[in-house]
Amino acid sequence: MNAPVKFDVIAASSSKPRDFVMQPPQSLDRITFNTPDDGVLAGYVSVIRQHLGNGQRFAWVELDNELAGQFRGVPLADIITSDDAGDLRRHTWNQEAKRLCLGDYSSCLRREFEKREPQS
Repeated sequence: MNAPVKFDVIAASSSKPRDFVMQPPQSLDRITFNTPDDGVLAGYVSVIRQHLGNGQRFAWVELDNELAGQFRGVPLADIITSDDAGDLRRHTWNQEAKRLCLGDYSSCLRREFEKREPQS
């Protein structure tokens, strides 16, 4: 005999919201998040960092509709959604990926200084 299947139970388990603290978004994922002062905002994740004081992890997010290079630290618990398309943005064939301004350019700067220093 075939047992009846409850499809609503299966659908309910798959629609469970993602826990962004345990499964944080990746670099270049577009996320929406809730803020106490500005409401719901959106932007692209640059990097996930840990707070030095309390150990809480934050996503550094470049906000939409703001000047380039303006980032906001967002606690992972405040993230509402993520498109999980950062991997696609990083590996585009036409090099038109979203570029974020937050990065470590110290090695480039060091090379420039080495070029300009007089050789003795």
